[in-house]
Amino acid sequence: MQNPLITGRWRLLRYFGVWVVMALAFFLVLIGFLNANRMYLGVDILVQNLLMAGLMIGMWYPVNYMTWENQKPTWLIFNHLLLFLLFSFVWINLSHFALRIIFHDAGIREYIKDATAFKIPFCFFAYIVFVVTNYLLKYYNSYNEKKEIERRLSESIREAELTLLRNQMNPHFIFNSLNSISSLTIIDPEKAHEMVIKLSDFLRYTVGYGKLQKVPLRKELEMCDAYLEIEKIRFGNKINVEMLVEEEAKAIELPSMLLQTLFENAIKHGIYNSLNPESIKFEAKVMEKHLILLMENTFDKTGEKKPGTKTGLKNIKERLRLIYKNLAVFDTETVENHFKVSISLPIENVN
Repeated sequence: MQNPLITGRWRLLRYFGVWVVMALAFFLVLIGFLNANRMYLGVDILVQNLLMAGLMIGMWYPVNYMTWENQKPTWLIFNHLLLFLLFSFVWINLSHFALRIIFHDAGIREYIKDATAFKIPFCFFAYIVFVVTNYLLKYYNSYNEKKEIERRLSESIREAELTLLRNQMNPHFIFNSLNSISSLTIIDPEKAHEMVIKLSDFLRYTVGYGKLQKVPLRKELEMCDAYLEIEKIRFGNKINVEMLVEEEAKAIELPSMLLQTLFENAIKHGIYNSLNPESIKFEAKVMEKHLILLMENTFDKTGEKKPGTKTGLKNIKERLRLIYKNLAVFDTETVENHFKVSISLPIENVN
């Protein structure tokens, strides 16, 4: 692990600059309390602060290693006590040695003797501040790293869930389409050919746009047109589709394959089990910075209901939660023989 105090030249200069400013402030405070030679005091404070700054760069490594996680409290305190004694011994003796080199007169010895009394508490206070600050910064950085890892993990899980939900398209549609094509090749080859083309357009869309998280409503409608044309060939006049789409809404993005799932649900539970023609009405409009999607289909209440797990609608609700969090609204309602789905999506891309 790299020492954060020496990760850059400017950071190192700022670090020593802070110690110089502290030396000046310390000098201004002590000259009012100590009856000492100001020259000795000023040089001593500057030297001892610069020495302490340099020693604490090296002290970062053992202090960073000694934590509550890898040591018992008693051993941690004992190790810090030993480290402080070693640190204070080296620091005091180095500062005194430096003073003897700078000043050669007899007065410096007397000053050193008197100055030792205030150096020990200063050293202890500086050591405590350094250790506490180091631990606080370490746990703060650890907290930020943990939050970043959790954020990335959450995004990865979210993307994986979205991919899974997008890939859960009902394969029965493909199988049924192929079976219909197989039957039409005998009784109506032209319709079979038309259905192959429509199915090709639909599959081309799912490959090109289905893997995207969001697409413009215009593109989604093109895919749904291809899908509905295939279903109209299968069910004939049983399907009546009405589209009411505002021009402004066509450029707004929405989750890919969202509408196809809605139409598939309407056909599966509304038209598939009915002997009579049923209708599907889709509406898209912009209202108060929201894209409003309304899907309504009729169904035969007396007909045999096709069993289902409502996976399609559950997937839609889950995808909206993952993409828009709590900003999207998804509601369903059944009134008489009408099943209604209403979706409200924020127009701004909120992640």
